[in-house]
Amino acid sequence: MKDWINCINKYSALLGAYLFFAIGLIIAYEVAARYLFNMPTIWVEEVSRVLQLWGCYLSMGWMLKQRKMIRISILLERLSATPAKLAELLSIVIIGVFSAITVYYASIITLESIAIDRHTSSMLGLPSWLFDASIVVGFVLLLVQCLVEFVTTLQQQNISFKTEHDI
Repeated sequence: MKDWINCINKYSALLGAYLFFAIGLIIAYEVAARYLFNMPTIWVEEVSRVLQLWGCYLSMGWMLKQRKMIRISILLERLSATPAKLAELLSIVIIGVFSAITVYYASIITLESIAIDRHTSSMLGLPSWLFDASIVVGFVLLLVQCLVEFVTTLQQQNISFKTEHDI
């Protein structure tokens, strides 16, 4: 099960990276359309926002797995084995609780957007659930990865907070 979750989060993050690449392409298209041909589009800004949200939220589980989230390691790297493990477990629990709360409320908002057929107020008028669902999916991925990381951390003997590029 752990391998499946890690694989899902890895490919979700890869999809997120491709979405950011797509944002670059469509913004380049907009620049060319606007300044070379004097024909701006109405869809690039809003589609870019949707892709950016999905790209960010899809990568959160992988970021936790890789321990690439922002953390202050100046104190943590000085901890001995047991306090370091407890600090790591506590941070995973806090992220997990926050993720669960976010999934709950974002699900309510997403279902409400679908029920009342809410759309954005732009010219394109995309359905709001496209934006809202990215939060639900991303935080579900993060929550499941938190469970995996909690079990993995419990099984580890030594926790290291050393980073390869401290400033």
